[in-house]
Amino acid sequence: MKSSSLPERGISAHRGGAATHPENTLAAFRHAVALGVHQIEFDVRGTADGQIVVIHDRTVDRTTDGRGAVAQLKLAELRTLDAGGEPIPTLQEVVEILPRDIWINLQIKKDEPIANAVAQLIVDDDRLHQVVVACGNAAARALRRAHRRILVCNLSRKGSRAEYVQHAIVTASDFVQFHHLRGEPEPALVERARAAGLRINFFCDPECPDLDVLFRAGVDFALVDDLAPALEQARAFGIEPLVRTRE
Repeated sequence: MKSSSLPERGISAHRGGAATHPENTLAAFRHAVALGVHQIEFDVRGTADGQIVVIHDRTVDRTTDGRGAVAQLKLAELRTLDAGGEPIPTLQEVVEILPRDIWINLQIKKDEPIANAVAQLIVDDDRLHQVVVACGNAAARALRRAHRRILVCNLSRKGSRAEYVQHAIVTASDFVQFHHLRGEPEPALVERARAAGLRINFFCDPECPDLDVLFRAGVDFALVDDLAPALEQARAFGIEPLVRTRE
């Protein structure tokens, strides 16, 4: 399957849809897939014994009943923790439940030395067409050394959005990701990014995502926490929930 077979634009399930399900868990991802989202977003970190798990924070304190840094805990220890009635999943487990006709927006957290392992999993599972790895410059270079066709969303923030887009162009990135804290997307800048072949993700304000503004400006994927109302709002722009073929 080629990336051209994937959705052109739509709703991205931020951490799987954190408004209604425990974030970054298999339950959240299954629910998002069932609703028909167009992209799944989640975060990955490395464990003390070299495994890759799906979790946002540096520590397990906020999202589980445990305490401690992910990097200092082994996978078996992480498995004993309760993440809202769910276990912390491995990257392999998450990828295995996601269909092949949906974008996967996978973020390697800052300073995590796991780019090579992530790249290997993407290649081994034949997911090059759909996985976009969001990361900084060092991880992006490592990914491209591992496999030149890995899709990258550059997260190396600059002094302005214009500088950020220019940096993404120079580094031959595939996506950029704008943040709501820097305001609404500037249509001229969106046009510049798209003319350079970049797709645009937009991390929405979790409390009040303004999808009308985003899609009118030309954003490709809106990262939201509350999926059902966002999917309904997207229909006004001709974006229907994704009906996926069975594996």
